[in-house]
Amino acid sequence: MSKAAVNINGTRICAFCKYWWDPACKYIMPYMRDTWQYDTSAVCRCIKRSVDMPAHSSCGYFRCKIEF
Repeated sequence: MSKAAVNINGTRICAFCKYWWDPACKYIMPYMRDTWQYDTSAVCRCIKRSVDMPAHSSCGYFRCKIEF
């Protein structure tokens, strides 16, 4: 399990998308102000595309699941 930190305001990574099926949010965690960590090795189902997507991927359907 490797982790990466990203600024949530400018990212379109699947791990932070509401369509990436991770209802317990077990692969993401807050790190610092506006910065979150995610597990880069995680793979979950994309509800929009019906395909298993790695956490580090992105696509045009991105909608952030973190409310500001």
